[in-house]
Amino acid sequence: MRTFILDIIPKIKKYSEKLDKLTVLTNKHWVMIDDDIKKKIVFIFREKDNQLLISDNGRVEKGNWEYLGNNSLLIDRSDGSFLFKHGFVDDYVLALKVDGKEEYALLVNEQRFDSNLNSLPSVLAFLNQTYIEQKKNNSITIPESKNTISDRGFKSKRKVHYSESKESFSPNNFPCLDEDIKLIREKLKDLNNDYLAEIVISFAKDHSIKGIWAKENPDVVDMVVNKRIPIGTLEQLFEKSKDNFEFREDLEKYLIDEFRK
Repeated sequence: MRTFILDIIPKIKKYSEKLDKLTVLTNKHWVMIDDDIKKKIVFIFREKDNQLLISDNGRVEKGNWEYLGNNSLLIDRSDGSFLFKHGFVDDYVLALKVDGKEEYALLVNEQRFDSNLNSLPSVLAFLNQTYIEQKKNNSITIPESKNTISDRGFKSKRKVHYSESKESFSPNNFPCLDEDIKLIREKLKDLNNDYLAEIVISFAKDHSIKGIWAKENPDVVDMVVNKRIPIGTLEQLFEKSKDNFEFREDLEKYLIDEFRK
């Protein structure tokens, strides 16, 4: 397996799913990232008999896999057995650390591989944007005019007194918001859509969720409450605009429309 030295993995490991949550492996087809983008090697971890299928551009090799506990994964192939440790895993990216080395095999959910996550630079950019950049955006301001915000949307340090600001919400002023909304929709697309918008908005606004919503859609509630979706930007926008009713109202309407598409 092709391996890489990836400094980003230790930095984002705290946001990872647990490797012992085996459904994160078995419910997806994982494509190995390689220097040759024309190659497509797919790893399929089957629950039945712990069978491992490896498709190399359509030619299939059969092997086995086993979770050994202690964040260790054993992979048996025709050319030998390999021990990996937990590096990082979410719905889109799987990084397996070679035991005894600071190297990682990097795999991507096939659905995302076929769209845009099919190279090392694209995967690193995705991880950086999702788990590092959004954590740095701790200073969100509501502009008094469209000219008071930088290109990235959240870099302005200008302080605004919200009780005096009359600026209404415009998504054009916050390009990072649309990026987060797309990620949220992708992460929740296979879950029940009932009350999805209400759950996300309510929790981002004041960290509360109605009991009926939780009862009807516990999976979405779990994703939101445990921060398995990127809602940090939404939380900051609601917090910073608490004295700007017009801004909040327009923001909520926009979010409802986007999540119900």
